[in-house]
Amino acid sequence: MKENLLFTSAGDNTKFYDIWCSEDRNYDIFICYYGDDVENKYQEYSDHYLKRKGSKMQNFHHVWNTYDDVLIKNYKNYYIVDDDIIISTKEINELFILLNELNVWILQPSFSFKSQVSHGITKQKKDSKYRYTNFIEINTPFFSNYAITECMKVYDPILTGYGIDILFMWTLGTDKEDKYVIVDYISCVNPVRLKREIDKLEIVSTRIENWNKIQKILQIPNIKHKNFSIIR
Repeated sequence: MKENLLFTSAGDNTKFYDIWCSEDRNYDIFICYYGDDVENKYQEYSDHYLKRKGSKMQNFHHVWNTYDDVLIKNYKNYYIVDDDIIISTKEINELFILLNELNVWILQPSFSFKSQVSHGITKQKKDSKYRYTNFIEINTPFFSNYAITECMKVYDPILTGYGIDILFMWTLGTDKEDKYVIVDYISCVNPVRLKREIDKLEIVSTRIENWNKIQKILQIPNIKHKNFSIIR
């Protein structure tokens, strides 16, 4: 058992196995297969494996609260990543190391110019090494054990994608000026797609509606994105 864990929900339209699974990785891999193919698809690439329908965070939440036998809560750090993110084993290794060195709660690689970008703050800055910020997007975050433990206390599986990053940042505190980092010297590609896999699970309007319900119940304000400091 390594001290780091990469977790993804993988469908039938991914080639993660070509880029994340090198033997020199400093992390274990947990594959939750949600597709419709054979039972053990991708199992050969994983240290832990499950076949289950659902989104990435729904499946991680299920594993976190169900599978004590794989010691899921004993990892030091977690990379909970969409199955289409393009990033190398070497870069993932380095980001796990940086998470420890900086002693931050959540970290993400920036998105390269080739990426689909939903939040401008996550786009790669060429004049920056990394930035302390108040926002990390949910599709490619690295968590410390402390951070993911706190986030799992508030996560509701009704949320499949939309709003989860806001929920997690609100839970941990958006006023923390040294706990969240966007890394610019390592970027990843979030592929541009007209239709994403998550849309097959739940349409956008329903995802937004479910988030609005949670946001209203918990009285969570919207986050105005901010870089606290830039390290060059």
